[in-house]
Amino acid sequence: MGRLTSVVIGGLVSLGLCAGAQASTSVNEAYGQCKAEIKEKFGDATRVKLKGSKKYKGTLTVKVSVIPEGSERQRVLCRVTDDVLVLADKKGEPLS
Repeated sequence: MGRLTSVVIGGLVSLGLCAGAQASTSVNEAYGQCKAEIKEKFGDATRVKLKGSKKYKGTLTVKVSVIPEGSERQRVLCRVTDDVLVLADKKGEPLS
């Protein structure tokens, strides 16, 4: 009985680790997509730094700090839903 319990607990722990790895991968992928989109919009010399992320109701929001060359720092929100990426300012209004 003790062996069965340890096998079940080991399986649950490994499932938990896999779920955590998938969540971090999706944030990494979203950050990579956002960074590429920001560099395309503001130029390749733009510095981009991840400030945070959250997932709510299927929408992954990545908050980044953007410093375009020769300009001031600004916060940009990058929302990813079903592979659709939207860049917005810190108030949530889409960037044109």
